[in-house]
Amino acid sequence: MRQHDQWRQLSLLKGKRQKGELLPLAREFKTHVALAKALAVGLNPGWLANHFPAGELRDKATAGKLKAMGLKPGWPDFVLIDPVGTHYWLELKRGKAPLSEAQAAFGEAMLKRLVPWAVARSFDEAVTILTGWGALRLQVTA
Repeated sequence: MRQHDQWRQLSLLKGKRQKGELLPLAREFKTHVALAKALAVGLNPGWLANHFPAGELRDKATAGKLKAMGLKPGWPDFVLIDPVGTHYWLELKRGKAPLSEAQAAFGEAMLKRLVPWAVARSFDEAVTILTGWGALRLQVTA
């Protein structure tokens, strides 16, 4: 959603001619959950989809265990596989938040290999990307 299209909150205590204040963007977690629900109900037959839970805040012990087990930084939030085995990678970012160096490097590596990879900055953008890839069979809304 573009900044000027975003919902605005009006104040009961201000005058009649107010433009309202922009509401904050949805937390990335909420977008992840909404997208997971959309995939649960709208994923095309034969497709596989999974959230890749690598980005949460963890204590040092857990982070160390995961690193020892081979977890690498920069891998996207969702992986999808179509019926013929092509992998698709989707990174979710909140608004204008930048990609980390590792995320940008992963994206470049995928694009060099001709593996579909994209960044979505809202639920609607993610749905548009997934529909374009053929993963979603219907337009869904949050």
